[in-house]
Amino acid sequence: MDRKLILSLIIATLYLSASGQTLKFRAGANYGRFNKEIGTGEVALPVPVGVTNPFSTDFTHVFEPGFEAEVMQLWTSNIETGIECRYSKFSGDNDLPPYYNYCYSSDAPAGADFSQPIKYESSALNILLNFRYYLSPEGIINPFFKLLGGVSLVGTELNYQDESLWPSGSAGVLYAIGTASSDEAKEMALCYGAGLGFDYPINDRFSLHVGGSATIICSDKLDGIPNYDYVSDNGPGTLKPVNGQALVAQISVGIVFVSGIDLGLSKNSGSIKKGGLRNSGNTLPWRPFYRKK
Repeated sequence: MDRKLILSLIIATLYLSASGQTLKFRAGANYGRFNKEIGTGEVALPVPVGVTNPFSTDFTHVFEPGFEAEVMQLWTSNIETGIECRYSKFSGDNDLPPYYNYCYSSDAPAGADFSQPIKYESSALNILLNFRYYLSPEGIINPFFKLLGGVSLVGTELNYQDESLWPSGSAGVLYAIGTASSDEAKEMALCYGAGLGFDYPINDRFSLHVGGSATIICSDKLDGIPNYDYVSDNGPGTLKPVNGQALVAQISVGIVFVSGIDLGLSKNSGSIKKGGLRNSGNTLPWRPFYRKK
């Protein structure tokens, strides 16, 4: 699907979700970590014994900080939708890497030594639609579960841990897309997932929001290494680029502000009192942190 069409659909959904009366706004920080690629693994290139490292290890992935913001609309005491902009970072390193299929592809830089310790740094700018179901709207702590879906703009860079290994005037990276080291734009990928969390009221307007989610991003590049399958039809084989899916985990902490203002976007809106708040329409008395004492 065309990128502009996808973004247009998301913007239209944002407008529709904001056409209610009272909005909630959330801002917060997150920590994200790449877990693993899921689905069918690469079809490995057959290589002679001893060419690849028999003692190779996997990447050690670490949590990296990011940030997020969301506009939310509560439809009933239990059901809420929102649109979120989330920026996530991922990184990892490998002191004894194996020879990945990418190492043998024509896209790998000439003369690169993949037996050296390597590292990756990736980012994903996510535009997400969230659906939350609150379990205890009248409780002091209001737990929820959520479903999410949207698109991610993925950029990544793979390099030696010791970047001085590059000779003067060389490309300087083992692989890059969507970064200052690449001429290619960030990759657009679909993403979806689920999560759990809770809201804790601070006062009538503010609450603490804590959550965790597991998200699948339909890209093979979050760990810095693009995927290739070895393809052979009873003859010389070739390496063919293939996409994959990455499973990432994230925890987030933020503050929610309830506007308490009837935006007057529906024909049933009530009249405005002094101070700008409406006394009828769709301002709902059971909204968390905005209910009658």
